[in-house]
Amino acid sequence: MLRAKPGVAYLPVSANNLKHRGLEEFTEDIKVITAWPPKEEQEKVPSQLSYSVTPKGCAQYGYDIDDNSLVLKKTKIQLEAMGTRLDELRTLSELLKELRDLDLSEEEVIENGIPEHLAKEPEEIVKDYLNEVAEKTEKIITTELGRHVLSNVAIDLAVTHPAVNRALNSTYRAVRAAFNHDLFPKLENISFVSEPVACAHFTLREAWKNNRVRFRKVRARSLWLPWPVLNLTDKAKQNDCFIVVDAGGGTVDLACYKVVDIDYEKKEMKLDQVGNPLGATCGSTCVDDDFEAFAAYQLGDKAWQQLTTEGVKHAAGGHTIMRPTLRGIQEKFQVIKHSYDGKESGLTAPIYLPKSFRISEEMKGVSNGALSITPADLKKMFDRSVNKTVYLIQQAVTQIKLGEELTVKTVFLSGGFAQNKYLIQRVKEFCTKQKIELEEGNGSWAAVARGAIIKSLGVYTEKPKHVISCPRYYGIKVRRPFASYENHARSDIDVDAQGIQWATDQIRWFIQKGDAILPNKPTVARYELHFSMNASEFPGTQLQNKRGGRGVPQQPAAVFRDVVFLSSSRDKAPTAMSMVKEGTHRSWQMLMMINPLLISNLESEQMYTLKVNLTDVPQAHIVPVETGNKQQGRQLQFHVVVEIQVFDEVTVSIKSGETTLASRKIALE
Repeated sequence: MLRAKPGVAYLPVSANNLKHRGLEEFTEDIKVITAWPPKEEQEKVPSQLSYSVTPKGCAQYGYDIDDNSLVLKKTKIQLEAMGTRLDELRTLSELLKELRDLDLSEEEVIENGIPEHLAKEPEEIVKDYLNEVAEKTEKIITTELGRHVLSNVAIDLAVTHPAVNRALNSTYRAVRAAFNHDLFPKLENISFVSEPVACAHFTLREAWKNNRVRFRKVRARSLWLPWPVLNLTDKAKQNDCFIVVDAGGGTVDLACYKVVDIDYEKKEMKLDQVGNPLGATCGSTCVDDDFEAFAAYQLGDKAWQQLTTEGVKHAAGGHTIMRPTLRGIQEKFQVIKHSYDGKESGLTAPIYLPKSFRISEEMKGVSNGALSITPADLKKMFDRSVNKTVYLIQQAVTQIKLGEELTVKTVFLSGGFAQNKYLIQRVKEFCTKQKIELEEGNGSWAAVARGAIIKSLGVYTEKPKHVISCPRYYGIKVRRPFASYENHARSDIDVDAQGIQWATDQIRWFIQKGDAILPNKPTVARYELHFSMNASEFPGTQLQNKRGGRGVPQQPAAVFRDVVFLSSSRDKAPTAMSMVKEGTHRSWQMLMMINPLLISNLESEQMYTLKVNLTDVPQAHIVPVETGNKQQGRQLQFHVVVEIQVFDEVTVSIKSGETTLASRKIALE
């Protein structure tokens, strides 16, 4: 059993051992990887990566990144960013400006290499980071358990994610690519566990184990959860709930639970999750961002930009980059940040600026070459993150009290950021006012990693269901603007009413082979398209003209258009229909020599044609368009949506508004 990202824990469990020991006992054997390069003994490794050359021979991830390297950060958050077209254009514009000044001379390339991050998407960067983590994990397990273990023992992998996450598919693809069968030949199942849920299982277990908390039960139906309950008395009553706050680096996530029932003789407990998990991007990195904003204000934007880009010749490429100088300043700030306790008196250590930096009289708060930070300044840097965290707890309390009519008894504070004294103080003040107990979790850094394995074992709850890897590509035949260099056959080119040439033999894949099919909801892709035809040729218009707008409405003759739905099992799916034909032909020739009966079963692509009757399109989704061409006349555009759902089967539907025009179901294989 493995848990990955960005802290790693593992638990060796064999069927033979299970005969003599219960799963509960195995939770004591969970091992957290603490040896990270160069020689760090930490339960988590920073989610930082660099593609810069390293004269010192550093690993270039986590703690071991060379001094003058460009460090990629916040990539996990960027992984789920849903940018608009305007955001994409802005990023492209910035990239082009940076590329214009990029030095790719022979001397520069030999000295500093080519900036690989410019050609990489966030998913690829996360995969590269996880490659390093996976290789380190493989070495640790092989060293401690023996080199034959990974080749002979089945492995399940639990991947944790924030409470609110829109990038599960990208995360899944990156994890599968990194924890591959070359490193882990017996990897069988991958499951997702939300970070607050994982944190809750570990934190509550530790609290009960150390007899720090006592709960009353809520009478409700739920699943039985075997759990050792320590010193719970017969005074147990109803309506107790608890909130687990996982305060991490990037996000703060909350999960709420209620104690449904307790069986003292069997020492079993029932738990139910209450409401929806809550979360926000307000972890400790928000404090870092506000420190940078403070420094930029004190020094002046121009001076700050000069300071943070000094000696840099590589563009960011739309990613969040930590420049070498800024990295040094941030490392000094981390010491101050971790020791901040919210007190308004006292002095903080100054942050010395690089000797090469020119200091002017206009700069604020700079003395003797150092940037001064007062306790009041620090409080402002913390307040955005801390206030949002307290607000999330208030939301959870309100959700439980008003929505569920239950009582919040305890708040468990866990996660790396939960070790900060100021955050603890603010949460304690809130809990005191609300008459809620506060429990500070032990082992905060590894709570999520340990809890994910506990949850995946099903020790206290049902096991999370496994994620399925999509076996095929799914898409439709589309048209794209014609380009001569694509070498389309003349029969595959269409000219519309405006005289624009279109290549009509293209394929667009909306669901990729290897995408995650989650156990609790289908993977869905939607694509809007329209069909066009002359208004005078549409049967509905002709009937109206013949009636002169009067008389009994007649049912117009059907006008069909085809939507070609395709699936492909190839590793690299075809992009044009001609490639489908070629692929099918090659498969046919090969199979004829082997066994003609196998042809239909082993073809790379499958095609299905769905007939769409344009007369069934609701009037609200038919748009008249003036072409400006007298011969063509007025056009009608019939707007539809193609929806592809992949779950336990594949469903493709063509809809217009609430009307389903055509649909088909095929087996998932």
